[in-house]
Amino acid sequence: MTETVTCSVEGGIFRLTLNRPDKLNALNLAMFEEIARVLDRLDLTAVACMVLAGAGRSFCAGHDLDDLASDEETSAAAERFENGLVERLATLPFPLIAKVRGHCYTGGLELALAADIIVAAETSKFADTHSKFDLVPIWGLSQRLPRRIGMSRAKEMMFSGRTYTGVAAAAMGLANATVPDDELDAYVDALCADIAGNSMRSNREIKKLLADTDGLTVAAGNAWELHRSAGHGPEFKAMIAARRPRKSAG
Repeated sequence: MTETVTCSVEGGIFRLTLNRPDKLNALNLAMFEEIARVLDRLDLTAVACMVLAGAGRSFCAGHDLDDLASDEETSAAAERFENGLVERLATLPFPLIAKVRGHCYTGGLELALAADIIVAAETSKFADTHSKFDLVPIWGLSQRLPRRIGMSRAKEMMFSGRTYTGVAAAAMGLANATVPDDELDAYVDALCADIAGNSMRSNREIKKLLADTDGLTVAAGNAWELHRSAGHGPEFKAMIAARRPRKSAG
């Protein structure tokens, strides 16, 4: 049987790929369970950053509608588990990049919104189609989308069910960047290299600091940063020394 999720770790970069290309990587409970098993086995201390992608021509077309009609998929237990898995991705201790090509619809959009950074191909397609099927989000879309693009834009996407290109997604702040389709892999690889080349401890502590102070006033957040920041790490002096120009001999 073909794996519905594939993964690898190399050079501190963890790549997790949805692998149902014949279904445009549509999600079902079995895929969520497989992703959870992958995360359970992952050595978190070995990861500098993560890339979430989809095999084939799409990132993810959303929740598999054939499976969604089943009682198992719509049970309260399944919904809690799936919501928890998206939250687990969002709160991983290292930076998470969603690499989006093709469809990024509804459940797929909710999955992408768990990422810290979204990079999209120019011809990718973003949409929230919950209202087209008499559905209401349960994987965090109502919370993460407004925080990323603002309430009025989020309402437009959610109420209309319209489709937006990668270019439009970047313009509204949904995607951090949009690049030509044939440059997507190289762009994400370069971004991963930049992240992995920096202090793993710093990036993890920065992500935690941002999460801990989300929603605070500037004054309260500033006080939190001053008194609770992890500050200098054990590699600080060595990294400073490595960046200083060496004196020539003689």
